[in-house]
Amino acid sequence: MKILNRAFGALILHELTAHRIEHYKRERLTGRWRGHGATSAPKPIKPATVNRELDTLKSMLAKAVEWQKLLDSPARGVKRLKVDNRRTRILTEEEQVRLIEGCPGKLRPVVTLALTTGARAGELLKVRWDDIEDGMITLLETKNGRARRIPVSPAIRAVLEAKPRIYPWVFTNKRAKTPKPYTVNGVAHVFNRAVQRAGITTGDVTLHTLRHTALSRMIAEGHDDYTVMEISGHSSTRMLGRYTHPTEARKVSALDLPAVVNIRPTYDEAAEGDPSTASEVAELLRKIGGRQEARTPDLRVANAALSQLS
Repeated sequence: MKILNRAFGALILHELTAHRIEHYKRERLTGRWRGHGATSAPKPIKPATVNRELDTLKSMLAKAVEWQKLLDSPARGVKRLKVDNRRTRILTEEEQVRLIEGCPGKLRPVVTLALTTGARAGELLKVRWDDIEDGMITLLETKNGRARRIPVSPAIRAVLEAKPRIYPWVFTNKRAKTPKPYTVNGVAHVFNRAVQRAGITTGDVTLHTLRHTALSRMIAEGHDDYTVMEISGHSSTRMLGRYTHPTEARKVSALDLPAVVNIRPTYDEAAEGDPSTASEVAELLRKIGGRQEARTPDLRVANAALSQLS
């Protein structure tokens, strides 16, 4: 709202055109836009951020049309930017160990739970002690707005039992004037330093990488999609596709036939090896593919005969 007010707050509604909105979108994306009263240097903005600003503006203008302040929304024809937010980076077991060892005390339990549960960092940071009862953790503030429950496994219980129950939240910022839960932005800065200490220099490793790693591990271990969906909070199996990373060994294994299957030679190979067999095959094929009265009436009989000959 602050950004949009700096860009369009001084305009009358009829002055807000699609061209102005397109210009604003392009300037934000390239990092040349500076709003009125801004003191910091402009910087390029990610397409997803521009889309969120555009969605907010579209919602406001749609409400103006609904209230009959506008005949039509000038942003109706403005298209959103294409965004590819799919992160394919997952941490190896060795990187996970180094990362946990490189985390300071306040961050280590957050990272451990994220790698164990696959929950988002923002969901874990909002958990209260009251949300943990009857062997379940209830995540109330989720991305899709639907609460979900995660069983407390022995590994999760070990992390929780090491935390003192002094404040309402499991992860509380004690340095604040009044105790409050840690924010994602505050934890992200500490996490980035832990990634550097762990010597992880390849790929774009963020807090969301922890969720990606956990869910990829669950799928690789053979857990069914619906079990993973109950844990992750996804509403469809299609969304789990980004967490599936088959290795070359698994691909080769998938292409192998079971040991009980006997790959038989083709008819041409059989004909080359045994002349009598070749004549039998030719005679059978002539009967099957010849005139109507010469064809085998039951194809199952023909298939069985071909199987015996081969």
